[in-house]
Amino acid sequence: MSETRKGALAAALTVLVRAGSAALTFGLQILLARLMPLEDYGGYVAVWTWMLALGSFAALGFAESSIRFLPRYQLLGRGSAIHGYWRLALRAIGAAAVPLVLGAVLLAWLLGFDTAGGMTVLLIGLGLPLLAAEYFFEGVGRSFGWFGLATVPVYLVRPLLIGGLCVGLAWFGVELTLPVVGAVLLVAMALVTAGVGTVLVMRLRGFGRDGAVGRRQRRVWVAAALPLLLVSGLEDLTSYADLLVLSLMLPAETLGPYFAAARTLALAGFVSYAATLVAGRRFALDLAGRDRAELQRSVSRSTGATLWATVVAVVVAWAAGPLLLRLFGPEFTGAQGVLLLLGVGMIAKAASGQAAELLVVAGRQREAMSLGAVVLGVQLGLCVALVPLWGVAGAAAGMALGMAVRSALLGWLVWRLERIRVWSAAVPRLRAA
Repeated sequence: MSETRKGALAAALTVLVRAGSAALTFGLQILLARLMPLEDYGGYVAVWTWMLALGSFAALGFAESSIRFLPRYQLLGRGSAIHGYWRLALRAIGAAAVPLVLGAVLLAWLLGFDTAGGMTVLLIGLGLPLLAAEYFFEGVGRSFGWFGLATVPVYLVRPLLIGGLCVGLAWFGVELTLPVVGAVLLVAMALVTAGVGTVLVMRLRGFGRDGAVGRRQRRVWVAAALPLLLVSGLEDLTSYADLLVLSLMLPAETLGPYFAAARTLALAGFVSYAATLVAGRRFALDLAGRDRAELQRSVSRSTGATLWATVVAVVVAWAAGPLLLRLFGPEFTGAQGVLLLLGVGMIAKAASGQAAELLVVAGRQREAMSLGAVVLGVQLGLCVALVPLWGVAGAAAGMALGMAVRSALLGWLVWRLERIRVWSAAVPRLRAA
């Protein structure tokens, strides 16, 4: 079977996993919205959003740089480099977690553990190291083509754990406040992280050691990872700019309906993620083989598949939106306009395919970082300007406009640096081996 067909099948499998995850996560959000007070649910949304927005910073760029290095080391049989990269990344992420947790505990104490602000800071600080490990383990799994390990535990097992624990607590009469659900979230993340980490350690033992890794090589890894800390971090901040602005500018109870609309579109977002999961490895192998023509074909196929799959997923979400929003409760039905605007933004983002991933594997971290900073500035500026005018609809409109700007800039930058055309509306087809 050809590498192209393997990649397409892996992407299809990942879409199925993420589709299941979308259903589970959507059901989990409905469950929490029904069981938690609206203000506490809004607080939970704020905690989870800030964790997702800052998680890549806590991973220090090693999740993304693993896609650049590990496939090549596997191809060249450099087992010692694989083990050296693994150890260096774990030590760096663990060392960064210590001041992060201590700083969060201190700030939460100053704000008051019994206040909403103090509890929010505490939960974010305790959760970020776990999320950083999840991101790194996912990156390693993607690098070696272990897509099941990279997706199933986090996107299927974790929501099941959270939902099961919350239902159990509610059954025994425990009120599901923000501190309680936050503790459940941390426990579920810890269990999943420990399980995936153990499996990875066992699998990596299969790579033999062919010599020592020098200090110079470790410096190369750090130099490659640190710019990606900003690249991926800026990308995440851009993705959640609307919710971050809303959490700072509007009451917590307004976050729930907006987040429900975003969750309704989750499948469309997972389509892009599934393509990225496979595309990074495919791009890295094409670059390693110095086959520019094949790289262009890979990029075009990836963009076309991402665009059309996203269009279909968004249209389905639009059609089902009124019904799905009613499942959360009567307070959530007014978010249909937000759903429409966010869907337009997702289609605009999908138009550039995996151009950002291509910049990473091509070693263009600095250019990607600069572009990410520009897009984040545009995104935040639009949201801050439009939220006072239109409320939650202003945040959604700002996201849609920002995603269009991002796709335009990405396409231009990739052509300028790599002479690769990003935009493609071709309908993808599987090819025989």
